[in-house]
Amino acid sequence: MPIQLYETLFLLDSGKLASDGDAIRNTLHTALTKYDSEILVSRDWDDRKLAYPIRVASVTHKKGAYYTIYYNMESTKQQELEADLRIGMTDFLIRHMTSAVDPKYAEVMLDIARNDQSKGFCLKGMQEEAAPTELSGINDPGGGGGYEGGFAAGFEGGGDRGDRDRGDRPPPRSGPRPPRREDAKPE
Repeated sequence: MPIQLYETLFLLDSGKLASDGDAIRNTLHTALTKYDSEILVSRDWDDRKLAYPIRVASVTHKKGAYYTIYYNMESTKQQELEADLRIGMTDFLIRHMTSAVDPKYAEVMLDIARNDQSKGFCLKGMQEEAAPTELSGINDPGGGGGYEGGFAAGFEGGGDRGDRDRGDRPPPRSGPRPPRREDAKPE
């Protein structure tokens, strides 16, 4: 079976994590090792206010603690693990998200997770690769980024009002509508 590197981001109840953090971390690790995974890196990411309240098991959470684990596991066992996480850990697990890590990024991501002690370590590797090389359209008239040609310009008479052919849709029909078929008329 193919072995895959996974990254799982857990959103945990921050109150329970503060009071019994070691037991919660051990429970997560035990769940992963139950499916023969090899845990490579595990660490706290951040503790923050949520964008919106999340209700789980009659409790509304407004704050959460993010915890990340990188692990190798057979890809055939991932679905079983996901079901186990959904069912068995509702008392402290608010949400979780698992991503398969692309092998070309594996070493860089693991190195950052092991060595970078900042709060936003999860985003660092991706930000460096996705950094824009040229900021086109930001304050470029007609480019859609600034007030000169962007969203606000639609109210000033500029920008795309939707009445121009942009080439991505067929031209409107011209002339009268074709006649209906005789067999389609209701009697």
